[in-house]
Parts: sequence; C-alpha cells; structure tokens
Amino acid sequence: MSFGAARDVRGRVLPFPVRDGKAAHIRHAMDAQANNRNCPLCDAPATGAKPLPYAWDGGALVECDQCSLVFLDRLPAQHEFETERAWEVSSVSHAAQRKRDYPILIALHRATRYRMHITKRVPKKMLARRVRPGPIVDVGCGAGINLIPPPAGFTPYGIEISKSLAAAADAAFRAHGGACIQAAGAEGLRGFPRGFFHGALLIGYLEHEFHPLAALTALREALADDAVVVFKTPNYGSINRRLMRKRWSGLRYPDHVNYFTPATLREIARRAGFTTHFGVTGNNPVSDSLWALLRPAPTHN
Repeated sequence: MSFGAARDVRGRVLPFPVRDGKAAHIRHAMDAQANNRNCPLCDAPATGAKPLPYAWDGGALVECDQCSLVFLDRLPAQHEFETERAWEVSSVSHAAQRKRDYPILIALHRATRYRMHITKRVPKKMLARRVRPGPIVDVGCGAGINLIPPPAGFTPYGIEISKSLAAAADAAFRAHGGACIQAAGAEGLRGFPRGFFHGALLIGYLEHEFHPLAALTALREALADDAVVVFKTPNYGSINRRLMRKRWSGLRYPDHVNYFTPATLREIARRAGFTTHFGVTGNNPVSDSLWALLRPAPTHN
C-alpha cells in the first residue's frame, strides 16, 4: 500500500496521508456501467436473482436467491451522479413526479408532517453522546447540513459524490477545521488513515451506494475501534411498503440501488466488520426507515 498527499474537492492538500493502492480500480468501476449486476452483498450471480414487481425502463428490482438482498439489477455509470444525476437534481424531479402521480397522497403527507417531529432524531447529537471528541465523517454528506455546526470538540469531514454539493460541504467543513472529499464512498474513505475517525454518520446513504459492502469495509478501516456509526436507510421490510407497493416513497429510481430489511442490513454490516444495534424502535415494522447504531465488531487475536 502506497501513501501520498490527500487532497480535498478543490485540490488542497489535507493533513494526513492517503492510501491509494485501490483508488485506480475504484475510479474505473465508477466509469463502468453495471449490467446484470451481481448481488452487492454476497456476489451471487445475477442470473439466480428473483424478479420483483418493481421495474422501470432502465432497470428492475430483484431479490438475491442466496442472501435475500433486494437491489437494482442494472446501473447507470456512477460518474453521472457527480453532475446530471446528482441528488440536488434528481430529488427535485422525483418530488415533482410523485406530486403529479399521487396528488392526494402527497397532500396528506404534507398535512401530517408534524408527526415526523414527535420522535425526531438528530444524528449529530446521537453521535456526540456516544463517541470521543475528534474527527467524525458524514458519508454521503450532501452540502454538510447534518454536521453544521458540529458538536463542540468535533471536527467534521465528509464524502460526497456530487461535485456541487461536495464543494458546498467542503467550504462549510473547512470553517471548522475539516474538509470534504468529492468521491464515491469507498474511494473517498480509503483516502484516510486507518482508525482516523471517532464516529460516522450514514444517513440516507447506503441505499445509493453502488458498492455497499466495499464502502462499509472501507469505513470500518477508517474508524477507531471504539467508534460508533449512526445509520439510517429506507426499510424495505416495512408494512407500509407492502401496502403501498409501487407508491411507496422509498422507491426511487435510479437513485436507490439497494433496499435493506433488518436482516440484510445486519448481514452486510457483519461482513464489513460491524455489529448492528436497532434499539427499541430502530427496526419498527410500521416505520419507513431503519435506524441503527453500528459498532466495530470485537477482534479476536
């Protein structure tokens, strides 16, 4: 493994070495289109996956016949999510499309949004209560709003594939001594030394990640052994998804490429070196979201 100068989204040198042994391989993967995608959890062949009743012109959801992960079978080139398919673009068009398709449903949702604040979780506060002060990272950080302002004693870092959002996050994080790397998850995380971060946020990120196991594994390498990850993703196992079917708000093509249940989330975390803790309400079957704390699994010498 070779080391060199790490740089942020604007090319400025960061105050730590970068592990670049796999960077070229990961960048090449970003530029390739993934047709007949193997299972991103267990790598089972795509030919054995079970088709599901969720399909679009460019792809369809399938369920792995080995580990039961639900995922998108074909992917656009990942570099497109840096610009034309970036979140700040696709989220606007997706919201407009849902408003046209389901006007009554969207009106009811907006009229009852107060319910979302009854038990509102604040990820950075959840993290700050559980980890030592120091560097923390938000993977898929967008413009950085989840860590700005950072809790006292913490230095915010981010990984973000969108060029415009990464630039915004970098400016926000630099004001507090941190930085943002413009890259896909695994590629960006491998730019940090082992054990560098004391904690991490993965809030609405892993469902977008083309290589979720590689990204989680890279995150484990970048975390200290006593770190904690605050995690959120759509709950494919929810009762609401079964009732709403194609109208379920968690279905977002082509932005969401992986769909987790409590069981498949626990399994992918285990393979990456984490234990999963849902607490009392984190895997509530009536909730559209899964919330969990991931902790580095104990190592046995």
